[in-house]
Amino acid sequence: MKKLTALLLVLILVITLASCSGQSEIKKNDYILSDDVKEGSVIEGVMTDIGGADEILKKTTAEWLDTCVLYEVNVRQYTEEGTFKAFEAHLDRLKDMGVNTLWFMPIHPISETGKKGTLGSYYAVSDYMGVNPEFGTIEDFQHLLDKAHSMGFKVILDWVANHTGWDNPWIKEHDDWYVHKNSGEIESPFDWTDVAQLDYDNYEMRYEMIKCMQYWVEDIGVDGFRCDHAIGVPAPFWNAAVYKLKSVNSEIMMLAETSAVESLTTYAFDSCYNDTLYGQCVMVRGGIATSTVEQGLTLSDKYVEGSFPMNYLDNHDKNSYEGSIVDRFPTDYETMLAMTFLAPGYPLIYTSDEEGYNHEIEFFEKDPVKWDDNPKYEELIRILSTLKKEHGALYSSNADLGFFEPDNENAFAFSRSDGEDRVIYVANLFYEDIKNVSVDLGFDTAKCVLHFDGAVLDTEEKEMSKSDFEKRDYHPYEFYVLTVE
Repeated sequence: MKKLTALLLVLILVITLASCSGQSEIKKNDYILSDDVKEGSVIEGVMTDIGGADEILKKTTAEWLDTCVLYEVNVRQYTEEGTFKAFEAHLDRLKDMGVNTLWFMPIHPISETGKKGTLGSYYAVSDYMGVNPEFGTIEDFQHLLDKAHSMGFKVILDWVANHTGWDNPWIKEHDDWYVHKNSGEIESPFDWTDVAQLDYDNYEMRYEMIKCMQYWVEDIGVDGFRCDHAIGVPAPFWNAAVYKLKSVNSEIMMLAETSAVESLTTYAFDSCYNDTLYGQCVMVRGGIATSTVEQGLTLSDKYVEGSFPMNYLDNHDKNSYEGSIVDRFPTDYETMLAMTFLAPGYPLIYTSDEEGYNHEIEFFEKDPVKWDDNPKYEELIRILSTLKKEHGALYSSNADLGFFEPDNENAFAFSRSDGEDRVIYVANLFYEDIKNVSVDLGFDTAKCVLHFDGAVLDTEEKEMSKSDFEKRDYHPYEFYVLTVE
């Protein structure tokens, strides 16, 4: 009898241990919650501690981002039809140009209530899991996504987490998910009267928002998100969201629409907007000292290891509200564009930039791009994209950056290296000729792979020596790209 009892006790112990082991596995992906989480909160909407043994809690960056060439797609204005199906016809051209990542401006239905203009803002979302019928159906988008994937593209969606449109069913069904004025009315952020401010003190709303994001990654298959006004949403929410998303696809891309913020790059986001470099590039035409451009190229300490900038000269906001690419870079676009490809991080091209389209694209009205048969800057973008992909020195995650000291303050030169090869950029960033300029670039011979004399693009590769950069004259915005192996 005693032996039987002992055997039963051993059996119970084994079952208990197995049960505990199973519980441990189940809890592996649980959030680590802060002490101040409200009782009864939906825990999937909050995570403030990103430590722990769970692999998904560790900062990771997808390898494919090293060679990312990002292209922002404005579906409404891309073609006369303004549909997913019509945009598909441009995939071959974009692939040939070297683009490998597509960012689609919001594709969701737009709220009618309070809308601006005739068509309303893409950023006034009425249904996070729906598709704007103006663009087509979910099946149309899935077809586009599948085709893009088959061609080697990654595809990310614009995600608007800070606010919703006034038609969003959340407003009627979950009034408490929004911020309210003292009068009791739901508040709009800033002067964005066509949208309603979400309340991130409400964890049930956070949970539902994450579920909607997860749907697009898990069910539809997108490769990540560009997150609108990311700084307006608490970092713990983004941490929780990315934890869930990376549980589905560990290789997603996360881009924050904000200058670098350490709380965002510590875990959730791979990259933020390089607003500093953009500002310096715009001011170059005024004769700005080149030392200030160095600030835009130098990585901020707010980029935690594994994160880096998104370098841009244009996007939907700049184009629609600050002037066309031609207005802002009338004579120096080539020079500044090359810099965005060669700088640490990765570059962005906006709809029609390859065209050199001299037009501010309407935001709330139909205003399709008028495409030329041979877009002006396609060749330049193709060459720069190839350099980005073929040289480890230019990989997004490579933080190496060194500056040279020309003997003229308007000349500018920097290099990137990964230890095996080096890429060098030398330019006149002034609107007038500069003469007899010398700069020691630290090599005996190098290969010139790209030269722009201020008017004509020369893509014929040629050997250049150290002496070629002694007492040299430069036209306005002339630049060289050299490789040293």
